[in-house]
Amino acid sequence: MANKRTPVFNPESTIAQHSSSSVTPHYQIGIIGTGFGGLALAKNLIDADIQNFVLFERANEVGGTWRDNTYPGCACDVASNLYSFSFAPNPDWSLTHSPQPEILEYLKGVARKFSIYPKVLFNHEVFKTQWDEKHRVWSVETNNGFYTCNVLVTATGPFGSPSIPAFQGLESFKGKSFHTARWDHACELKGKNVAVIGTGATAIQVVPELQKVVKHLDVFQRTPSYIIPRIDIQTSSAKRAAMRYIPLLQKSVRSAWYASYEMFIGTAQFIDQRFLSVFEAAANAHLKYAVKDPVLREKLTPKYRFMCKRPVFNSTFYPALQQSNVSLVTEGIKTFCEEGIIDSAGNLHKCDVVVFSTGFKTPNDVYGRIVNAKNKSLLEVWAGIPSSYMGTSYAGFPNYFSMLGPFSAPGNQSAVFMLETQARYITDAIGKLIDAGMPCIDVKADIERAFYLDAQERSKDTSWVSGGCTSYFQAADGGNVGLWPNWSFLYRWKARFFDLSKYNISPGPLTLD
Repeated sequence: MANKRTPVFNPESTIAQHSSSSVTPHYQIGIIGTGFGGLALAKNLIDADIQNFVLFERANEVGGTWRDNTYPGCACDVASNLYSFSFAPNPDWSLTHSPQPEILEYLKGVARKFSIYPKVLFNHEVFKTQWDEKHRVWSVETNNGFYTCNVLVTATGPFGSPSIPAFQGLESFKGKSFHTARWDHACELKGKNVAVIGTGATAIQVVPELQKVVKHLDVFQRTPSYIIPRIDIQTSSAKRAAMRYIPLLQKSVRSAWYASYEMFIGTAQFIDQRFLSVFEAAANAHLKYAVKDPVLREKLTPKYRFMCKRPVFNSTFYPALQQSNVSLVTEGIKTFCEEGIIDSAGNLHKCDVVVFSTGFKTPNDVYGRIVNAKNKSLLEVWAGIPSSYMGTSYAGFPNYFSMLGPFSAPGNQSAVFMLETQARYITDAIGKLIDAGMPCIDVKADIERAFYLDAQERSKDTSWVSGGCTSYFQAADGGNVGLWPNWSFLYRWKARFFDLSKYNISPGPLTLD
């Protein structure tokens, strides 16, 4: 991978295919998304001297999830020294767990440091991509025209498509409403009656911030979350200096965080679920200490196993919930009306603003825009049952890779660890394709099927699927749809090199028209 790569095509080369009078810019590699995944892959490609690539970004800045989510209180649940790139350590995190603005600035800094900005086409939203069997390239349709590429990679993450349930009567509501991932900063909340729908990780961060400014806050809860106190220590100037001038220290701190996540959560999921009781006891002790009212405490007590739903690390939600201007509503939502929300008991909750903290579509909508030569999208091929090989490859979709695809999202580790692993793996794949003259490859169907079946078998005894709840990482039948059901270091071992023998191989691009 260290040798000089010879591009199959230059960026200026074109394919005339969409009309007799237009030409289509062509790149060797097209990457959709500029969050952690897209930036990690770009950095690895540059290191491998693979320069003929482009990143399509729908917004006007890099950052992905950490650019889009700007709701009050937005921060990361994973320790900053682990939720960052190993190739770009940051000694200047202000807290143990960084707030959204710091993470966004970090990602922008990475893009600047490694000269990734010139590779990005900003304000280019990808509407559809389709495998062109005639020319054996991917056609990419954006709001700014068409492009083609030999290899297509989606690095859009699992949280790119906000989900708002189809509530009855929603269209009749006369107030403002928006999803937390599309926060309306122009909407004045001070002194208003506000409703937050949901009590997952995002809502638990935003509720304490809203409580400080609104007149009244109704928090609609369907299922309570396990909450463990958050360790968030201000980083002193001395600690920052030590991290800066003693690189081994920061690496050691990073390794310690990695080992703690891997050991504690992994042991409970992959060795014996009885270890989950330790986390459940800690969460229940926190609840008992923080909430004195037994009626409220009962409403906030989960009735499922730890990690069946995403647990939350937070120390401010319970105090905020007990303030005089906050009400927890556990009756279901019957319908919206002009004035607000009517719950299943018939009570009207008047509100000026509704904030949907209702999660994201899983799988991401982007998979509906990846279309094969038979005019079938990945979502259509899956028919509700996502599949993949290594979370990156799909039978019948040549020269296409994804990052954090089905069965590669970490359930017990930092997503950045997995994204770096996949960036190296995909870079190795692309390098081998270039060295082989850019053939067309797609994973063998039996290899993908075996990977899928193994993932489901390994998931059966985890609380993700057998913990007594429903969640975004479960299929309609209760099976796992996305999480890697094993130790993260084993995923890295499996992805240590790209094995072409697991793929169908056919000739590369034909002579262009």
